[in-house]
Amino acid sequence: MKNASVVPTARILVIEDNASDVFLLDRALNMQDLRFELVHLLNGGEALAFIRRQGAYADAAIPNLILVDLNLSKYTGEDILREIRSASHLGGVPVCVWSSSRSRRDEALLKDLGVSRFITKPCGLDQFMEIGMIIKDLLACLRELEATMRARRHPDARSG
Repeated sequence: MKNASVVPTARILVIEDNASDVFLLDRALNMQDLRFELVHLLNGGEALAFIRRQGAYADAAIPNLILVDLNLSKYTGEDILREIRSASHLGGVPVCVWSSSRSRRDEALLKDLGVSRFITKPCGLDQFMEIGMIIKDLLACLRELEATMRARRHPDARSG
């Protein structure tokens, strides 16, 4: 049994205009027994307001992970990714892209934009549930990296 005080809650920002995909993502993450908060933005306009800390998002908490759909309404996923990368407060936040596109051009562009992971949206329910495992593994790697960085900044904290 996990100790709730030891396992931190991950805040995952999902920029996705398909509510069904967000529902399935929520199910996939719950199946992994993750403690998480899903923050869902429905379109590129909302995403830009969040990134720029405008309006209702002026005091929004920084997410641990951002998941962006490439095919959004109002603005493209590429527009959103460029804005994320120019926002200093989101500089250390890993960004994953999920899309039904399997274009090599998309993958090359995303690498140039510093995307941590490209996830192809699956067609079947079982494959969709595997996304929960991918994100769980990514969050575990992030926690390990954060712990390593803290230990390097404060080496005396390890001895004692």
